[in-house]
Amino acid sequence: MKFSAPKRTIELRQTNRQAILRLLMLGGPMSRLELGQKTGLSMGTITNVTGPLLEAGILRETGTEESEGGRPRSILGINPLYGYLIGVDVGENHIQLELFNLSLEKLGTVRRRLHSQENLPEVYITEIASGLDELCAATGVLQEKILGMGIGVPGVVEHDGQVNVAAPMWAWNSIGFLAMIERQISLPVYIDNGAKAMALAEFWFGAGRGAQDVVVALIGTGIGAGVITKGELYRGATNSAGEWGHTKIVLDGRPCRCGSQGCIEAYAGAPGILASLHELNGTAMVDGEQFNQITKLVEDCRNGDEDSRQALQRTARYLGAGIANLANLFNPERVVLGGWVGLMIGETIMPNLKEYVRQYALPPSSARLEIMLCQFGQDAICTGAACLVIEEFLSANQKFSRRVAG
Repeated sequence: MKFSAPKRTIELRQTNRQAILRLLMLGGPMSRLELGQKTGLSMGTITNVTGPLLEAGILRETGTEESEGGRPRSILGINPLYGYLIGVDVGENHIQLELFNLSLEKLGTVRRRLHSQENLPEVYITEIASGLDELCAATGVLQEKILGMGIGVPGVVEHDGQVNVAAPMWAWNSIGFLAMIERQISLPVYIDNGAKAMALAEFWFGAGRGAQDVVVALIGTGIGAGVITKGELYRGATNSAGEWGHTKIVLDGRPCRCGSQGCIEAYAGAPGILASLHELNGTAMVDGEQFNQITKLVEDCRNGDEDSRQALQRTARYLGAGIANLANLFNPERVVLGGWVGLMIGETIMPNLKEYVRQYALPPSSARLEIMLCQFGQDAICTGAACLVIEEFLSANQKFSRRVAG
């Protein structure tokens, strides 16, 4: 008669495996002794867990270190060639795909510009599918070696039996984006809001590393935030936490494309910043590439143009009040600014921004607060989307072991 391990034993093994993989993924290579010290697991358990992971090729020996009086200790680390990850940034005017190995080293990028009129889900799905083929062809990575694809999207990603995306600014009304893309791509796909994905990347590997309470603010055409509290991504009851861009900063203020008025996004997103500039210089808003207009605004400010300087100072004030609200609500250790607009204006507005945060936040909320730019730059959402796959890999690696190792 064949006996199977009790469910509790299997769950314990899985928990131990997750703890060791997470530590090696986020902390880098280390010896079995160090793994035991940091996890509190016995050396026997460490050996029992790491042995199968080494055999499966998920882990590898990366070197040795001297021990006290015994044989040199082996250093274990994640095998970067075990599998690969795709991260996708679905933006308003672009789509970007990046290929990573399991150590999150970027191996290739495909970026395509899109017109704002092209933001139909079918257009994005076609571009993602062709971009995946292009990446694999350019890098020589076979699709069967890809562990999964993460996609960062605007709006709210709803998990209610199926994964839908609600992005009112695109007239996406609970679009079944996951089901649509799974009909085109034969990879596991994980979808979340771009700001939340970016928060994972910066918290695990970037500017938020080492902190436990972090807010990552994505400032682009739109505005969003990912909130990390006590080391965990805060999602809220319906996964819509982090819609910071649609908190109100001016009652009965400028109309926002969400349909309301006075949102931070209407003042500190790219169109809002340009609106402030045109209010100051008395000119009409012009159609055109916002990236180029924001670039010129920052350059003009640095060259002494007074209207540009005042437009960015207004932006710093609005963002400062918004970040002060985040500080009062969540009391983070760090606020990390990212997104293409955040990176373009961040260095210029940072002194004013910090002063406005100090002015508007309660002193206990801002006493230990650091404000900094994101580390991954324009790759942050793609990197964060790849982290969605890593998150699944760390929590369900048995599935990935069967899929890749056979």
